[in-house]
Amino acid sequence: MKVIDGMKVYEVEDLVELLGMSRVSVQRYLRDGRIKGIKLARKWHVTENHLKAFFSGETTGKKTR
Repeated sequence: MKVIDGMKVYEVEDLVELLGMSRVSVQRYLRDGRIKGIKLARKWHVTENHLKAFFSGETTGKKTR
């Protein structure tokens, strides 16, 4: 986890450990939009707010194009 301007930002490896899921599953959740994140420099990044939204069921899992 990194803190950028006071905001916690998680990478896939952090989510694997926190969620107890495989790397492949976490990446699939990100690609499918179940967990919202942004891909920068070929790595996924998830803010603390997006992680909280996932836990509270606020994400739909549908991609917008």
